[in-house]
Amino acid sequence: IVHVQDYEVDAMLGLDMSGGGLVARIARWFERICLRRADVLSSISNSMMDRAIAKGVKPERVLFFPNWSEVDRFLAVGESAREELRDRLGLSGDKKLCLYSGNIGEKQGLENVLLAADAMRDEPVEFVLVGQGAGLGFLKQRAEELALPNVRFLPLQPWEDLPALLSLADCHLVVQRKGVADAVLPSKLTNILAVGGQSLITAEKGTELANLCSEYADIAELVEPENLDQLVSGIKEVLTKPRFNETAQNYARNNLDKETVLRAFEAELR
Repeated sequence: IVHVQDYEVDAMLGLDMSGGGLVARIARWFERICLRRADVLSSISNSMMDRAIAKGVKPERVLFFPNWSEVDRFLAVGESAREELRDRLGLSGDKKLCLYSGNIGEKQGLENVLLAADAMRDEPVEFVLVGQGAGLGFLKQRAEELALPNVRFLPLQPWEDLPALLSLADCHLVVQRKGVADAVLPSKLTNILAVGGQSLITAEKGTELANLCSEYADIAELVEPENLDQLVSGIKEVLTKPRFNETAQNYARNNLDKETVLRAFEAELR
């Protein structure tokens, strides 16, 4: 069984990180062998399953195995836990919180978040980026160059603090660059939905994330990737909404619960 969480080769080529030529051909060859020799190939979305078939995997060998959430952990976060974490991290209680939590790399295009923070520097909004990755050093340097008073960087937080951390945010940033649509699907979104978070998602039309937003109208705010004006206006729109998103949490409860997902996958395998 080969499980595809991300199509890293497609993401690499879509972001023009390989330089093309021999590296690209070797990467494609290696991927093709891994995918086509699998007895079962599972992946996390319909579009990624379709991509596997387009790469030569027989349709009867492809199974749906989505990212899950331990939904019960996120259903009810106590106010005391939330405030204790806010105090421990030194986050302002007087400002709206825009949160990005996850990998900080090439695929996300987080430099646009810094530009959005620059455009909103005079507003009562704090941008907090939690995580680590290859792009962290560049982002910190860029934030210093822009002298952003409303941006903070925090390391990855303990797993037990994740529900409280996510519940603090007034706007969750689920951002990607152009060129990686449906090659990767942000796994962070499952827990954001489970906690009932309000999200700003960047995705191109026709992608899995865009289709999700179309099918469930209130589940998140959708804007084009790498469009700064839309990013800023989208963040402002999310910040006008209540912090709790019932549509998001209901979707997670009905579709993303860990035990439900695992039972369905096991049944398919058998």
